[in-house]
Amino acid sequence: MPMTLEQARQAIVGRMLNFDGIAQERIHYPNAPDFKVPDTGPWCRFSILGGQSFIAGLADQPNTRRTGNIMIQCFVRPNTGEKAITELSDKFLAHFEYFSFQHLECLEGQSVYSGRDTDFIQYNVTVSYRIN
Repeated sequence: MPMTLEQARQAIVGRMLNFDGIAQERIHYPNAPDFKVPDTGPWCRFSILGGQSFIAGLADQPNTRRTGNIMIQCFVRPNTGEKAITELSDKFLAHFEYFSFQHLECLEGQSVYSGRDTDFIQYNVTVSYRIN
């Protein structure tokens, strides 16, 4: 039976909850109440972004694969060094790249410098996934 988007979301969130490269209270999950941005050190914002679907095969009916991206926005205060955020990005990539669970496959990832403002330096870690 194909994996639903909700089942995939639960598997990805479960994998994130098992990440030990940063304290869980420094990760902002969607719909998490009362998240407070730490005054010092790195912190992250976690999202699951849906993507395009495509037909992977035909039988009695089409076999549809769904795709998306796991997005982890990593932040650190300016002038505190970028080493911590770069190392954190490496840990997220190692944790999610090529992870699989049932019909969920995580694929390649990337860490991209996303910019700097007066409050934070930001890197975006994204890992592609597909289900079914």
